[in-house]
Amino acid sequence: MSNPFMESNRPVSKAVPEEFVPGGDVDQAFDVVGLAKRAIRGRVKLTLIVAGSLGLLGAIAGYSRSGKTYESSATIHVSADIEGILNESIDKVDKIDDLVERKTIEFENDRVLLMAAEDTRLREVGWPTGEVGARALRNAIATEYKRRKQYFTVVCTTDSEDTPQVALEATIDSFLRFQNEQNGIDRETRELDKLIRQRDAAISNLRSAIAAATAEYGTDDLSSLIENAESNRNELQSDIENLNIEIKYRQGLGSANHSEVVDPEELTAEQLAEHDGQIAELIRQREILRATIKTTLERQGSRHPQVRQLRDQEQTLTYQIEARANTVRNNLAEMVPEIDKSKLSLQELQHQRDIKQEKKALSDQRLRELRSANETISQDKEDLERLRNERSNLAKRKAELNLEQDRIRKGRIEIITAPTTPKQAKDKRPILAGMGFIAGSFFGLAGVIAYGTYKRSFRYVDDLESTTSLPPLLGTLPELEKNDSENERVAAVSVHNLRNTLQAIQGYDNAHSVVIACTSAEPGDGKTTLIQSLGASYALTGLRTILVDLDLVGGGMTARLGLTGKRGVADLLTGLEPTKCIKHTATEKLYALPIGDTTKCGPEQLASRPIQQIIDWLRERFDVILIDTGPVMGSLESGLVASVADQVLLVVARGQADNVVHAAVNRLSRLGVRATGIVFNRADPEDLRHSLSAASMGAPSVHHSARQHRERSLNADASLSKGEIAGSIPQPVEPVPPATPPKGQRIGTLKAEDETGT
Repeated sequence: MSNPFMESNRPVSKAVPEEFVPGGDVDQAFDVVGLAKRAIRGRVKLTLIVAGSLGLLGAIAGYSRSGKTYESSATIHVSADIEGILNESIDKVDKIDDLVERKTIEFENDRVLLMAAEDTRLREVGWPTGEVGARALRNAIATEYKRRKQYFTVVCTTDSEDTPQVALEATIDSFLRFQNEQNGIDRETRELDKLIRQRDAAISNLRSAIAAATAEYGTDDLSSLIENAESNRNELQSDIENLNIEIKYRQGLGSANHSEVVDPEELTAEQLAEHDGQIAELIRQREILRATIKTTLERQGSRHPQVRQLRDQEQTLTYQIEARANTVRNNLAEMVPEIDKSKLSLQELQHQRDIKQEKKALSDQRLRELRSANETISQDKEDLERLRNERSNLAKRKAELNLEQDRIRKGRIEIITAPTTPKQAKDKRPILAGMGFIAGSFFGLAGVIAYGTYKRSFRYVDDLESTTSLPPLLGTLPELEKNDSENERVAAVSVHNLRNTLQAIQGYDNAHSVVIACTSAEPGDGKTTLIQSLGASYALTGLRTILVDLDLVGGGMTARLGLTGKRGVADLLTGLEPTKCIKHTATEKLYALPIGDTTKCGPEQLASRPIQQIIDWLRERFDVILIDTGPVMGSLESGLVASVADQVLLVVARGQADNVVHAAVNRLSRLGVRATGIVFNRADPEDLRHSLSAASMGAPSVHHSARQHRERSLNADASLSKGEIAGSIPQPVEPVPPATPPKGQRIGTLKAEDETGT
């Protein structure tokens, strides 16, 4: 018998209609309110519990933060003592209000509070001293004033009944002493004036000195003059050295050569070394180096790296000696091209040298004077800048003292009401408890929002619909295995609606079958139950439908149909005839192909060609092929099946993490597969009522199909009564020989012997 898998008749899949194709990635604005609503939605009870619990803890913490408090108050009058203020009727009220406000600020001045903290009365009641005591007073004392009033009120509140009156009395006494410090401010102001005058005199003297130096030298920057003087001195020094060389040379000739003419170019470096100290030193260093080279050669040999290095140094010294010798020869040639006793005498050379030495001495003295003057001017400039800064700081401090003194003089204070006997203050604990409850509730709400934002999942239909990077949402299903009459009715409508949507996408074509693969991101999302219910829906319309279990790891559909141990897909991959593996179910026109014995099928046998051949064989015999495959993220066969299917459904269960779903979609994309759409399983009842209220009843009718002669109209309630869609699973029955197929039936119509394999 020829192998039916050798030929492939896979039809070209139809393009998905534009209304079902998701839009491209669109940048979505960051919506804080929408994010919060999504995080809280479905967690209202949890949010109330968390917010209420934390609010209660906050209320307890706020209520217990402070106990009973006691307060003492006093009233202080401010007398306007500003010259001319009573004559200015327009600004009179504003100026008085400003004066009273400044006095309230002075009352809480750091100096006032530090003086009050050192009061012996406060020490006796156990009040802390120093900065700690001043901070405690600042927290305990509060001032209040009203507009158009020439007085302000001071209130001191503490936890102890013994301290508020004493603390307020000590602070008022310190404030009065602070007001009486005017004489001390005057003394400090006079001292500042004296220091400012001293700085002004010193600044004037420095300016005069700098001006005198500028007048003497023409500028206050002597750098250029110093450079010129150094250049002139160096020229004289060079001339003197050349003359000394010539003189030593003449003296070395002797009387025997007195009448001879000598060319400087003929003099060797050794001869010039007698008159030039630099050449002599270089020659001495070269002789020492040569002795070192000789010793190293005897010890190490000529090829040793140190020998080569020493010879390089010797060569360098030789170059330096020759360069210096050339310089000396050129100097001699410029002075006297030929040394002739009849033209130049030794005495004349010595006289010329003495003159240049005198000029060099004067140049050295001038250079020292310029350097000293330059250092003096630089120091004067630094001192001038320092004195200016000191004067500026002194003037700023004087201005601060004047301002403080002006505030003190602008008004006199008078104690209208002495500190009162302490009394219990208004209980603030209820207010603190309320604030704590609000703060705790807010943190609880923020915690739930943060949790929902961090652990994002698809819990509602609009979560999927608002995510434009995912495939379109094709259907919404309830919990299909929930045994409830209302749930079964909704489930039936949902499955039929999904089937109508898939038919609308694929189109009603009598020529080709449709292959639909169903996968999910993770196990347990309900894809097996969905594929069985969807198969029953297709079969009830009169379409010849087969359920194929290609979940090699789970094999859930095979177990649900009671076909465990029966021949199936795994046996086909090992060479078994496909007609021996097809099984009937209790639903008419619905067949099943179980997973088979997976122990006979190794991973190396899973390839696209065998899978494609099985599906092509099924296309010739069935109208609809529904394939239940493993999760796309953890199975070998899911990618192979998805790549050869006409439509790919991705089942997303309620609560599935969005990163897992995106990973599954990206996995399909890398395999070159674009999912037809997403089926949202186990949806919330409210989502189902919203999605099925109008859309499901108006789904595309199966009567528009080109296969009308082989379809029957679907009555949802009738199908529900038979238990063929939701809440029940089609069960296999013993094979019954089919009736004679009508004319025009598919070429692969199964015979009785095809359906009896075990």
